[in-house]
Order: sequence, then C-alpha cells, then structure tokens
Amino acid sequence: MQIGCCWFDIKRTTLSNQQNDTSWKMPLVEFVVLELLVRFRDQVLSKEQLLQRLPEEHRTPAKLQEAIDRLRFFLGKQSAQLLETIDDQGFILHTRMKASINHTLSGPLAGMTKQKYGLLIAQILLLIIFMHSIFEPEKSIKPLNNHEITTSTGIVSYYPVPNEGASLADIEDLSSFFIQQLELCDTVLWDDVFVSFTHNETVSSIVLKRENAEGTEVRNVKGISSGASKDYIDQTWLKRTGICG
Repeated sequence: MQIGCCWFDIKRTTLSNQQNDTSWKMPLVEFVVLELLVRFRDQVLSKEQLLQRLPEEHRTPAKLQEAIDRLRFFLGKQSAQLLETIDDQGFILHTRMKASINHTLSGPLAGMTKQKYGLLIAQILLLIIFMHSIFEPEKSIKPLNNHEITTSTGIVSYYPVPNEGASLADIEDLSSFFIQQLELCDTVLWDDVFVSFTHNETVSSIVLKRENAEGTEVRNVKGISSGASKDYIDQTWLKRTGICG
C-alpha cells in the first residue's frame, strides 16, 4: 500500500521509505494505528475508534499521539502531511496530497490544522486593526509654530499646540508668556517641549521629550490654575516639575 513516498506492507508489518531506502519494522501500536487509517482512508477516525483497537496496556491518548508523531516522522516532511489532525474529531489519512495541505500549511505551519490556521489569520487581522486604532495620528491636534529657544545648554524646540476648539488668538499670549519663562531658565532639561493650553488659561498640558543613553524619554506634565491666570507658570513651578534645572 503506497503512502506518499513510503510503502506499507501489512503482511510484514513494515513501512519502507523509498526516498532514503530505509525500512521500519513497526511496533504493535504504530502498526495498528496505521493499518486502521489505511483501511478507512480519506475518512476521519475519532481518537476513541483508534484507542479501542490498541492493546489495553497502551490504550491512552498520550500513547496514541506518540504513535501518530512517530508515523509522521518516518513518513518524512512531505508525506507526513497526508496524515492530518482534525480538530476535536480525530485523524485522517489522505490518498493524495492536497494543494491546501502542501502549500498553505507548509513550513513552520505544517503541523497546524486548517481551523487553527484560519483562527491565526483572523487574530493577525484584528491585531493590525487594533494597532492602527491606537497609533493613528490625532487629526484635531496640530502644532502651530516651532520656536527655537537658546539656553546655556543648547537649543530647545518649543511647539505650542492648540487644544480642540481653540484658535491661534486664544493661546498666543499664553504661549509667548511660556516662552519668556523658559528663556529665563538657567537650563532647560529637555530637547523638545510640546504645550497645549485651554482657551481659559486654567489648564496646560505639557509633553517633554529628550534623547539619553537609554533612548528616547518622554514625560507628561499638567498644570492647573485655581483661576483664569497664567501666573502659576514661573521659575519655581518650572523647576519643581523638572522642566528647568
């Protein structure tokens, strides 16, 4: 009986690989499993059906799976794909190599069933959609201007960012005041400063970015005023929040 590149001799209980000229005198468990799969070729046999034919001392799922694995190993990488696992059902020995088995599930996915392969593809697609939803740029926030501030430690880039619903006129005065305070600092500890203000000047959201030996460091600072005043932004506050040194 031909099985891929192997010849199964039922009378001699041997399986011969015609590609590498090796012959295997099959142990009882492997022979019983293969003989039953050959008899019902192209039909799915449940694990229970196969287990019932095994000797009582070997009648365990682990022993059955071990026999399947050894059969696939001897059949070789190509022919082993004829012996397919059907999820939650059992095993089937195909007569011919199917294109979907030979190509779609080749390489690292050769041992994966069609159901699991389809689930993997679905999970990858969901992951792509999820990542896109997280990292898609926010369209409602755009830098207005890039100001370069010269300090004793170098040049700092400052980006005023309008909050949603705010206009340039709403934040111009507050942005200029923030720049003046930065210029008064002895040192600015960050390379880039992104600042967003609410139109009533009560809340400022600041994102700080710099490069160090470990890579890029990012920090977020939020300032809240008890009233509609920008006076809380001073040298003491800038040093306390770690923006200036």
